Amino acid sequence: MSVISSAARDRVIQVQEQLSTLQEQFEQQSQGDVLDSYEAALNRGKARAYQHAANLVSGALHDIDVKAL
Repeated sequence: MSVISSAARDRVIQVQEQLSTLQEQFEQQSQGDVLDSYEAALNRGKARAYQHAANLVSGALHDIDVKAL
């Protein structure tokens, strides 16, 4: 049985945090566009993509934690 190193786990956590930060950033940019322009729509799409990626990484982190038990 192989166990993931704590350094690798920390990198996964860092990626999750970065993705969440990017999701929030693009969500704020889309909400700041009062004209609801094409750019706002693109930013909403980017925010959703980063949110989905963060959820996938979160699931992987859960799998890592369960395997480590």
